[in-house]
Amino acid sequence: MFSGRVRLLGVAGLIVLLTLTALTGSSAARRTGTASVNWLNFGNTPNENRYSPLTQITPGNASQLGRVFTYDLNKVVPGIKKGQQSYPIVVNGTIYVTSGDDQVFAVNGVTGATIWHYAPDNVATFKNYGIVANRGVAYCDGKLFLLTLDMTLVSLDPATGAQLGRVAIGHAVSGAYPTYGYSETSAPICVNHIVVIGAAGSDYGVRGFVMAYHTDLTPAWANPFWTIPPSGTEWRSKALLVGGATNWTPETVDPTTNTLYFGTASPSPAYYPSLRPGSDPRADSLIAVDLATGKLKWWQQQLAFNEWAYDTSQPPMVYTAKIGGKKRRIVSVATMEGMWFAYDAVTGAPIYQRIKVLDNVEHPNLVPGQPVAVYPSSLGGLNYSPASYDPETNYIYNAAAETGSALEQQTPAQEQIQQLLVGNTFLGLANGDFGSYLQTGWKDYGSISAIDVGTGKLVWKFDTPQPERGGVTTTASGLGFAGGGDGNLRAFDAKTGSVLWTFQTGFQIASGPSIYSVNGNEYVAITVGGTTTSSNGGTAASQLQVFGLGGSSTQSTGPSFATLQRAGSPPERVAASAATAHARQRVAASGRGASAKIVAAGPVLIQAWDPNTSNTQDVQGRVTLAGKPVAGVDVSVDGWVAPATDGEGMFTYPADNTMPARHVVRVASASGATVDGHKLTPVQQKEVASATTGISVGYSISDVATHVGPEGTIVLSGLISYGKGLAPHPVQLYSYELTGTVTDANGNPVKGAIVTTRTNDHKFWTFSEPTGANGKYTSFLVAADQEGDNPVPMTVAVSVGTNAYTEPTSDFVNFAELKSSMLDIQLPSSPGVTLVKTSLNPQAIPGAIYRGLLVGVVGGRGRVIKPLSAKWPDANGRFELVLPASARGLVAKFWEDERQFFTTTEPKPGGAVDPAVYPKSLATDAPQALATVKLPG
Repeated sequence: MFSGRVRLLGVAGLIVLLTLTALTGSSAARRTGTASVNWLNFGNTPNENRYSPLTQITPGNASQLGRVFTYDLNKVVPGIKKGQQSYPIVVNGTIYVTSGDDQVFAVNGVTGATIWHYAPDNVATFKNYGIVANRGVAYCDGKLFLLTLDMTLVSLDPATGAQLGRVAIGHAVSGAYPTYGYSETSAPICVNHIVVIGAAGSDYGVRGFVMAYHTDLTPAWANPFWTIPPSGTEWRSKALLVGGATNWTPETVDPTTNTLYFGTASPSPAYYPSLRPGSDPRADSLIAVDLATGKLKWWQQQLAFNEWAYDTSQPPMVYTAKIGGKKRRIVSVATMEGMWFAYDAVTGAPIYQRIKVLDNVEHPNLVPGQPVAVYPSSLGGLNYSPASYDPETNYIYNAAAETGSALEQQTPAQEQIQQLLVGNTFLGLANGDFGSYLQTGWKDYGSISAIDVGTGKLVWKFDTPQPERGGVTTTASGLGFAGGGDGNLRAFDAKTGSVLWTFQTGFQIASGPSIYSVNGNEYVAITVGGTTTSSNGGTAASQLQVFGLGGSSTQSTGPSFATLQRAGSPPERVAASAATAHARQRVAASGRGASAKIVAAGPVLIQAWDPNTSNTQDVQGRVTLAGKPVAGVDVSVDGWVAPATDGEGMFTYPADNTMPARHVVRVASASGATVDGHKLTPVQQKEVASATTGISVGYSISDVATHVGPEGTIVLSGLISYGKGLAPHPVQLYSYELTGTVTDANGNPVKGAIVTTRTNDHKFWTFSEPTGANGKYTSFLVAADQEGDNPVPMTVAVSVGTNAYTEPTSDFVNFAELKSSMLDIQLPSSPGVTLVKTSLNPQAIPGAIYRGLLVGVVGGRGRVIKPLSAKWPDANGRFELVLPASARGLVAKFWEDERQFFTTTEPKPGGAVDPAVYPKSLATDAPQALATVKLPG
């Protein structure tokens, strides 16, 4: 288990010499001369191969490498969050590196001098996050792109660090906000003028997705690509926290086919599969979609039954290799389980499956109330650690964590006493120290290995003293580089695995090397500081270190480790004249009025989610002016701009047909529009630009019946359903609420404050909306932890812009278990001063937050007819409304709205709806005109 020990496991296969293909966004492929060679994305090139064409540093001179400079982020910004997972990129000699709390630094790649520093204007909020990590930025179209912990996408000026734009991801991805458990820890990728992102949050039951943006931060896809079905459906029907399958590491693009590849995480709850029975489709999978449209091409699942929290989280790689004497385009990935897979990049057909990378891959089924030894632990394996492909050797290189742990599944009784809500910490895992159940003398360690793509066999492997987290980078000179959990940066012979050079950086390494050149001189850049989840934590520093030939040979004192190291585990009949829209529809011309109009087909009826499709339905719309079609109009749907209208004024929108929504349609631009071949006048352009409509997606409404009730009221009933007679999930408890007021030291309301709460076991944290002028805030509150405490100890913090106010270390505030609370907070007079615990006195209050599908109708002129009383849809989807006598004789149209609301009375399926829940007017995103009914006169 020592660095440098090489095990030859087979005969190397045929060496295939491949010419480096120039890829969009890739480095200039020059091996000689004085030109600078860049490292522009997480894996250098969009194919994520982590391969550099540089050859100055060779197996023959690697021993002459030394440290050129150390850039200490804590010296530039004292108190910055420590720990490092950032993968530097390099553009024309400037290194761009991030801190765990989303600050960006531009550093001279030769001297180490600071060029600029960027911090988000709400950076103080990130001091209160439970997971704080950032794996880097992307560069393309002359911009840098950064993802922030609070679910925003940022563009920066590479020359100055000025913020060019920032957009909340939740604007284009429904519900993708930190309050629901999402966060961003990954580096984005950028290729072909498109920025691609995923998100973290599987443990909290969020719905995994991948989304694409243009480099101006407008949506590039009409919809996110959702990896799993909507909440409450399919295998997610048993509890709100069932979900996951996020894509929380960088994606991969094959520019030759414009195909995007990404892996997905395990489902949640991670260790309790009885709540999500079956194979959990598209969790633990490799997925291929069209980069331009986000439409599914194929998917393959690497682990169909998962109760060990193993993800397919390694960024995939795509490359051309020779197998059996023939060249093939391949996409491959290794998993946290410790297995390597390769597929045909075009069809997804398996080439190699379950090639063992680890020494120990033994994970029996978990047993309630009894520890089970599991190898690897839930850390993996191959966590986010990226691999490298070298076309010269035709080898894949993996840096792995050889780990073990003992897992004890919670018992059914433990599950039953918990409310499995959004934000609940239930993972199905009991707590405790189970080291004695592992192999005698077991110690976690790391390994670096090579797989011959020609044969699918492991050809060599060497061990390292601590788990490998950061990944491998190779060069055209036949070298590989990897940084270890023991703090050593290693250079090894790519053909044989012989370790040629080591350098002790002083701190654990949990990121991969980036290789670049400036004026003909080659450099190796890597961040050091480690993570909290391996190698004794390793969060004592946040540094960038750069190495080159002739650099200083003086090494640092290495980090110290416990004698015995163990890896931890995280713990269809429609009423009256309603349209049905079951297939692609064309829209008839609008009326012959004098105004501009947008008319779209609809409504779209919700269908059951299908893992083998993109789950969208094309809807056509038409733009007219005075009844004539308008060509060349750019139509925006929820911010996504469709291809310009054709000669008939038509456009097409691929609507997500698995969840209720109303998609707002507007005109993005009419500057190039024409009618009858004539360009629009400025007045006509203005008129066309003002046109708007909506495309509604909702549940089918059928079996509608009406009759006159007492005192002339109208009793209206019906059935909502989707797919083949399926009923939507009925009204249910969603979460609890925290509310209160934030004031300054003088008792004045504080505007713009964000209140954070986090359970003592650090499993979940919530964030309030920023306070208004009155200082009021509201937030979700799930006071429950893995220990089953009552009261529940929680951390409370407040951030206002760049100022953070926290409790003293190891000081907690007790909240009543699983109840709503009120907490008023008075801030100290100076930032940085801790909150006074004695002033933090949460008071339990009655009520909770519920979620349910509200059904209603509008009458003439689209006005909501507020019912006198109503019943929630029951388990079969049946609902009832009692309308006032004033509605008699009206033609009414149905609407639906999935609502979250706070109430002190418990709503039940088929039970009474509090009339106060009904809105006075419809929200723009509420599905409308889903069915029509003539009310009795």
